[in-house]
Amino acid sequence: MDENAQPAASGVCPECGAPTVDGLSCREQLDAIAAWEWQDPALLAQHFLTVASYNLQHPAQFTDAAIAGLRELFIAHLDQGMAVVEVRRRVGQQAAGSVTVLKPAAERRPVLRHWPMTIADVYRSGQPEGAADRVRAWAASICKTDYR
Repeated sequence: MDENAQPAASGVCPECGAPTVDGLSCREQLDAIAAWEWQDPALLAQHFLTVASYNLQHPAQFTDAAIAGLRELFIAHLDQGMAVVEVRRRVGQQAAGSVTVLKPAAERRPVLRHWPMTIADVYRSGQPEGAADRVRAWAASICKTDYR
């Protein structure tokens, strides 16, 4: 698990501010939601938004260029309807060759930011019903919040 996904002593992620829910850190909540995708085609269709939303709220592990590129594609998908297949193609181009998207562990400095929604709002104590709608609402809230 990434150190930036570890809850602080207060039970809150030191980067996204999500509380632990059912004893799960924000990263573990993400993993649970990803597991729900196998049973919910509507949620599976939102996989890009789920992972991109999580990563945008946990930028410390990524280079500035990687986060900027992800945010650009995230907004293009949400606001301009760019197809996920095109997003994936462009991500592949951006990460091709010797491009590094992760910072070395020693350089990762999580900064707590207060978001209108976090993964905890999607996870909702293990309630998979309606999760696809909650992912879309979470993504929209991130799109409207500019922490660049």
